Order: sequence, then C-alpha cells, then structure tokens
Amino acid sequence: MALSDLGNVLLGFAAIAAIASIGSIAVGRKAEDGGVLNRFGHYMTYAVLGFVTLATLALATAFLGENFTLEYVAFNHPNVVGPWAWLYRLSGVWAGREGSLLFWEWVLALYAGFVAYKFRKGDDTLGSTGLALVNFVQVFFLVALFIPQNNPFKPIDPSFLDPTTGALLINAAMNPLLQNPWMISHPPTLFIGYAGLTIPFAFALAALITGDTSKRWVQATDRITVFSWLLLGIGIGLGSVWAYVELAFGGYWAWDPVENASLLPWLTGVGLVHSMTVYRRREGFRSWTIFLAVLTFVLVLLGTFITRSGVVQSVHAFQEDMLSFWLFITMMVGSMAAGLIGIYLRRGRLGGSETFDRLMSKEGSYYVNNVIMTMAALLVAYLTMTSAFKEWPLAWLTSWWPGAGRIFGAATYDALARPIGIAYILVMTVCPILSWGGSEFGQFWKRAKWPVAGAAVFGAGLLGIWWTSMLPYYQQTAESMAPVVNHTLAVIGLLTAALAVALPVYLFVDGARRRASARGESFGSALGWIFLKARTQSGGYLVHLGMGIILIGLIGSTMYVSSYDGTIAMEQGATFAAGPYTYEFSGYEEVTEPNGDEVLTLSLDVLRDGAVVDTLTPQLRFPLQLREQNQTTQKVAIVEQPLKDIFVSFSGITQEGTAYITIKYFPMQWWVWFGFVALIVGSGLASWPKKSRLKAA
Repeated sequence: MALSDLGNVLLGFAAIAAIASIGSIAVGRKAEDGGVLNRFGHYMTYAVLGFVTLATLALATAFLGENFTLEYVAFNHPNVVGPWAWLYRLSGVWAGREGSLLFWEWVLALYAGFVAYKFRKGDDTLGSTGLALVNFVQVFFLVALFIPQNNPFKPIDPSFLDPTTGALLINAAMNPLLQNPWMISHPPTLFIGYAGLTIPFAFALAALITGDTSKRWVQATDRITVFSWLLLGIGIGLGSVWAYVELAFGGYWAWDPVENASLLPWLTGVGLVHSMTVYRRREGFRSWTIFLAVLTFVLVLLGTFITRSGVVQSVHAFQEDMLSFWLFITMMVGSMAAGLIGIYLRRGRLGGSETFDRLMSKEGSYYVNNVIMTMAALLVAYLTMTSAFKEWPLAWLTSWWPGAGRIFGAATYDALARPIGIAYILVMTVCPILSWGGSEFGQFWKRAKWPVAGAAVFGAGLLGIWWTSMLPYYQQTAESMAPVVNHTLAVIGLLTAALAVALPVYLFVDGARRRASARGESFGSALGWIFLKARTQSGGYLVHLGMGIILIGLIGSTMYVSSYDGTIAMEQGATFAAGPYTYEFSGYEEVTEPNGDEVLTLSLDVLRDGAVVDTLTPQLRFPLQLREQNQTTQKVAIVEQPLKDIFVSFSGITQEGTAYITIKYFPMQWWVWFGFVALIVGSGLASWPKKSRLKAA
C-alpha cells in the first residue's frame, strides 16, 4: 500500500473509532448497563490514539527518509546538513499547514487517551460525557484533515519526481526562516497548549449537560488547564525569541495577526485559571468559569481560523481555503452557542455564585481580572479581524462594523495594551494579600506595608535605571506616543513592576520565616518546603514575580528603542556612529555552505569611548531554494547586556561597495527573557500533579 493511501486509511479508521466512542457513550447514558458501553467508548478512544499515532509516525518516517512521494514532505523538507539534520527533518511534521494540523490532532488524541484512562471504570457520567465531547472535537479535526488543502498524505504530482531515483525535480523545501532551532520547539509547545484547552471546554459542557455543576469538573481539569496555559505561554515566548533572532525586523512582537492568534486564548486562559481557583475553593464564579472555558476554546479555534482560512493577511498565514473557513467558523459559532445556551438553561444551578461583598477581596480582584482579560482578548480579536470585515464571505454582516476594512498597526495596539497591561499587573499584584470575603483597610495595610516599603526602595532603583539606561535611548517617531504620555506611563509602569516584584519576594520570606518559627526549622528548610510542597502557592508567587520582571523589560524594550539605518564602507577602519557607540569595519567573508546556501558575513567591532566592547558578525544569506526568486534572509548579531541589547542586521551591498546596516538598542531586553523563565517555572510548579481529589459520582 502506498504511503499516501496508508496515511488516509489510518485517519479514516481514527474518525470511525471516534464516532463509535461518541455513540457508545451517548447510548450508555440511557442504557441500564451503561458502564459496558461507556467502557467501550473509552477503548475506542485508545483506538483513535493508536491510529493517529501510526499516521503521525508514518509522516515522520517520510520526513526522516526524505520520501518525496508525499507533496507535503516535498515542499516542507529542510535543506540542512550535519549531525542535527534529522531533527530539522522531524520538525517538518509540524512546520506546514497540513502536518501541523495532524500534529495538533495527535496531541489532542493523547489528552483524550489520558482522560479515558483517568475515568477508565466508565461509571462516572461526568467523565464519560466529557470524554465524548473531546472525541467530538477529534472528529472535527479528523474531518478537517481530509480537506485537500489540509491533507498531509496527498500524493505528489509524479512529474515532480525522477522516476528512477525518486529525487525531486523541482526546487522545493522548507522556508529557510523556519530552519532555526527555536522553530523546532515553538510550534509543538503551542499545539500542546491549544489542544489541552479542549479539555476544560469539554468538561464545562459536560457539567452543563449532566447537570453536575459542582466543583468536580474543575477538579478533573484544573491541572491540565494550568499545564496547557503554561505550554501555550512557552510557545509564545519561544516564538518571540525566534522572531527576535531570525526575522531581522528588530523586535520580538509586531502585533501580526498570527501572533495575536496565539495571544488571545492565553489572555482568557489567565482568567480561566483564576476562576477555577474560586470555583474549586469557594464554589463561586461558576458561570464565569464555564464561560471562560468555552471562550478560551473558541479563541483557540479563532486562532486556527486566522491562520488557515486566509481571510486575514499575514506573513505567517497560509493560503486561502474556503472549506476550512466554513468548517472552523461553524465550529466556533456552535461551541459558543452551546456554552451560552447551556449556561442559560442551567442558570438555576449556577445563579448567585458570581456575587461578592467587597471589591477589595480575593473574589473582587479575580472578578476584575476576568473582566480585564476578557475585554482585552475580545478587543485584540476585533482589531485583528477588522481588515477582513469587508472582504470575507460574511461581508454583508460585518461591512458596517466600526473599523471594517481597516488594518490597525502596532501603534494602536500599543496605545491600548500599555495602560491596560499596567492596570492588570497592579490588580494581579495586590490579589495575594487580599482576603476571601474582604477585610478592613487596617488589616489590609498590615499585610501590605512591608511589600510597599520594599517596592519603594526597588522602585527608586528602577527609576534610576530608567533615567540612566532607558531615557537616553528614547526616540520620538511618527507612530509613538507623545513624550509626556510615554514617560508618564513608563514611570507608573516601573513603580507598578516594583510592587509586583517586591510583594512575592516578601511573601516567600515571610512565609518561610513563619514556618521556621512555628516548626523549629531553619529558614532554608522552610523556604524549600514552600517551593516544593506548597507548589500551587509558590508557583503563583513566581508567576507574579515573573510578570513584574517582564513588565520592566517590556517598558525598556518597546518604549525606549532607538534605531539607526545607514551604510558603512567595506574597507578597513571605516566607521559608522550610532548613539553612544561607533562601529568599525573589520572584515568581510563570502562562503558557500555544505547545503548550497551562499552566506555573506560582515564583521564589525563595537567601540565605546575608543575601547572595543565586542565584535559582531551579522549575515546576509542566499538560501538555495530561494535563489531563483533572488530572495534573501538575514541572521542578526546581538550583544546581550543586563541593561541593554545591541542589535545589528546586514541587509545588502550597494554598487559603490558599502554595506547596508541597521543598528538598534533594546534597553532591558534581557529582563523580558528572565521574567519569562520565572513565569514558566512558576506555572510549572503550579501545574505539577497532585494526588487525585476526584470522587466518582
């Protein structure tokens, strides 16, 4: 059997098994001996996992063996040689439109298999119903894989292959920009996050269907939800690193539609994680939690819709596909309708759980958190989609909406995101020292005074850094805010970040001190216990700490960037001045790499006050597969310092023999990455599995 036929047969069997699982669980709910049928549904879920795993392995084998009989392999195999070439070949599985959808479905099948095992006895109505809904989503993805534009097992046109050797007769390969170590890990982590957010959605609907609106569905899914949100965040972060080192535009976030697509469910995921805490601990925010579980899943689908339908223009998006357009929009509308109708019909079981007595309470801060994150996500989604409102097939419905047909640039997003982000960080920061139900201001101040004192000291230091290491690099541009607005926001943001850092540090120290005093332990042992045993608490503190550090980095690296474009003569001793540094030409090299790529490397000495700080070697590359189109890529060179990054790119050579270069300064860039690591470690601690608390109904 041809590999193309084998892959499609395996996907077909997987779809049949998923439908069988849904049917058996649905019938089992009404049957006297429903446990047998439910268990059969669980076994069919394992079958789906088996078939999809075999299909994914078949595609991976095709890439590793460079089997070009599949069109997807031919157009997405990397042009890389060396000991790590196999890893780049393997990354081809998720590098393109068709393979990434299959990989996503495989990850979803793994989650479904885990759910099936967790409720393997088949006697839990909530668990079986949730599993059936997960399998319904699997059917949706499996059907999408049979759309020609999404099918990774589509055979290649025989005329493209040498009939004797099977070698490609056309110049086709993976986009050179994707042949980067960060792109090996960026898409898989995103897809693990995307797929995992199906589970809280499915169990939220299961709670509505079964009428079991207790905290059981939250207990069953809260760790998966935090884990999925964590992996989605890692994926976004890795994508930012890739953009920073590979795309040469000088930055790590450009508010591109596909970038926004991954951010949307992360934003509502923040609200979902916090709402689950209230649901689990206080039986509150029931409607909020179910709504956010549904909305987060819908925004995952919207992200896929933006990427795959072609209705929104982006350098990252795939070509237009109307079948995918209608399939994904139907699933989005259907999912949201199911959630809203279910909440309305079960309002008697959910009502009264959204109220709280005081805004200055944990419940109040969580409520504000939900409102901010939901509105931010919906606003970003709306601004992202406006360009399509007059073009897509639903223009009759959306062409009159505000902003229809307009493309909003980064300046618009920044103007909205900066004040909203600072306000959110402030709310997030205060939350840990608020009480359930609220308390008098005196009690609150007793907990807040030492963190505020620490924040005052740290904030003074940050303002000193702002004055000496950010303000000198400020450049006013046509797109940037008025200087007084920019600087005011920066100062407020830095003071907010100081509190966001100082408060979790205080909580760690105070918690360890109290435990050591009460139990006669050393301070180090007590602190270690908090980190390793009270993981939900310590993980939350680290997340807040990381967000504060990231805010510091964002203020410097987005609001105080300076850029210099120009040319430098390619002769020894020639210089180019940019800000406080001078760049001196020290060498030039042209080589052809083993894979056929031509690489031009420029060497520049970085000098300050006459002393050499570092030597940078930016590259201009002519990839083999793009040579006929005369397209190039760039490899930037970066000097990383604690308070600033120096970023240099090389984009071409003039007829006069001078090199085009761009030099940018990114204050506090290192703090963005450090804060990202702290956020990931904290999320990982918070999502670390605990002994199951779920009891079967």
